[in-house]
Amino acid sequence: MHKLVNYSQSGRGDTLPQQLWNNALDHGLEPAIREKHLGIWQEVNWSGYLDHVRRFTLGLVELGLKRGDTVAIQAENCQEWLYSDLGVQCAGGIVTTVYPTSATEEVRHILVASRARIVIAGDQEHLDKVLELYAAGMQIDKIIVFDPRGAGSHLGGLVMSYKDVEALGEKRHQKERSLFESLVFSVKPEDVYDIMFTSGTSGLPKGAMCSQRGPVEGARSLQAVVKGTRQDSWLSYLPLSHAFERIMTIALHLSCGYVVNFADSIDTVQMDVIEIQPTIFGAVPRILEKVKTGVDIRMGKSTWMKKMLYQWALDIGVARVVKQRKDMNSFELAGANVPVGWNDVQLVSTQWTFFQRLIFVLVHFIVLRHLRKHMGLLHARYVLCGAAPMSAELFEYYMALGIPIVNAFGMTELHNIPCASLPGNDVRGTVGHVLPGWEAMKTPEGELLLRGPIGFSGYRSKEDELAEIMDADDWLHTGDLCELYKNGYVAIIGRKKDVLITSGGKNISPELIENKIKASPYISEAMVIGDRRHYLTLLIELDADAVGDLLQRQGISYTTLRDMATNSFVLKLIEIEIEGVNNELARVETIKKFAIIPRDLSHDDGEMTPTRKVKRAEMEKQFSDLIDGMYFEPTNQNSNVTRAT
Repeated sequence: MHKLVNYSQSGRGDTLPQQLWNNALDHGLEPAIREKHLGIWQEVNWSGYLDHVRRFTLGLVELGLKRGDTVAIQAENCQEWLYSDLGVQCAGGIVTTVYPTSATEEVRHILVASRARIVIAGDQEHLDKVLELYAAGMQIDKIIVFDPRGAGSHLGGLVMSYKDVEALGEKRHQKERSLFESLVFSVKPEDVYDIMFTSGTSGLPKGAMCSQRGPVEGARSLQAVVKGTRQDSWLSYLPLSHAFERIMTIALHLSCGYVVNFADSIDTVQMDVIEIQPTIFGAVPRILEKVKTGVDIRMGKSTWMKKMLYQWALDIGVARVVKQRKDMNSFELAGANVPVGWNDVQLVSTQWTFFQRLIFVLVHFIVLRHLRKHMGLLHARYVLCGAAPMSAELFEYYMALGIPIVNAFGMTELHNIPCASLPGNDVRGTVGHVLPGWEAMKTPEGELLLRGPIGFSGYRSKEDELAEIMDADDWLHTGDLCELYKNGYVAIIGRKKDVLITSGGKNISPELIENKIKASPYISEAMVIGDRRHYLTLLIELDADAVGDLLQRQGISYTTLRDMATNSFVLKLIEIEIEGVNNELARVETIKKFAIIPRDLSHDDGEMTPTRKVKRAEMEKQFSDLIDGMYFEPTNQNSNVTRAT
């Protein structure tokens, strides 16, 4: 067997397959994966993990997979996804990922753009989409399904079960026992290992190709500050087709060896996180907002004693956060085109007084430990938030509860996390500082550029666009506007392409305003309108749970979301929430009118990406009547915010 040189940081091997090999070689009997089946947690050790990958790899080889061929996966998170993902890589293939909720036309786009001819489907729902495309004439050589229930007569020809592929691989292994090992060590750091599609907020998603070097070196960079261990645990529930989840469930998992837990289903995640109490947890802002809303609703229905204790603990936590709040006012801006790297980072540390520590221990013992246990975060060393901007208010709420929240920055093309606000070194309004191995730079126009362990090598089927995002000096142009400071901290202002230019010629970043608005517990989503307009307006999606609970407590009845959206009490509530934000904004940034969308936004209806990012062009198209209504009558620039009539 191969033995690789040891690195100064944990995670040995130059590729993900080699890291899996070495984990099995050195820690074979230790747990690697846990998955819940019928209410019982089943454990897979590293040796078993490698055995599954070996069988699936050789099964793919038997089916004719060649080096450089693309295999698409559309499934819910499960252990078979990891075996398949690593199996494709070991065989020299390229993985392309499809969101489990993607409709047939989205699947078509990804299969065509990635040139995938083998498709792995999770269950009958995903299988039916691929069969529909096959029936329409798309060239597909093989479909492999994890759960063959419902596949019926399709099995045996075009369609194979995952277990049948493993059985095929086992037969090949018996004939050629050294083949798998030679395949593992034939994978090179420069080989493309996956094609991950962008969110597609401003057009069709593009397939970003990434080499093995990117996630391997990027995970080592993250590991230098997170310092994950084999005693840590991670709950995998965000789609494995998303960069954030792939970093944590594959790259960092293989680097430091922590246990990956798979929930029974997406519907059981809340119960599973409480049961597992993971030490490292990840979420997008919307999930953390929902958790907070759930706490608020539960506390609203509690006894007066519990309400009093919760408010007492929260007030103490908020006061502590305010006293320890660090902002960017004293930071010195880095000049344009001046690189700032890890060696330039000057950590801004939180200083705790003895009294603050003492009172926090008391509050934690009486209230917060029970609350954190109920949230599933009692033992959390890190709660990483990524994939979308997180408001400072939400960030500080979790800090007030003593939860070690981390606001991380990344993007699909990076396949990595280059900046993070680590507990104790966080600064309000920033995404933290650059991490080891990374450099940041700001262009004269304010765009954030990053350089480091980036595996990005272009867009599949759009290879000519590489130069538009990656320059000759290996700087990746993020498309994000930023403020960059000499001490290594980074603040994201908004997306370059989303900047609004009012009819008066003022440039406004809507993201900053939207994040402030979404800090309200009653607002789920907000989108600022105002490009080439005289004033700014706002489309709002209500948080139905929070608003519904409030209406119930007020004794106000409603039947549908449309009723809720037109209720006078709700309209006044939202008006007050927006006015509060307007008071913090410059005059030109204030919202003059708003309209409430009378239904939930969804990926299926086209307004949202699978990770709940707003598709602005689609929103303007679908809700043009609401938008036009906000500009139908002129408004006084000095007036208070009003709802559209």
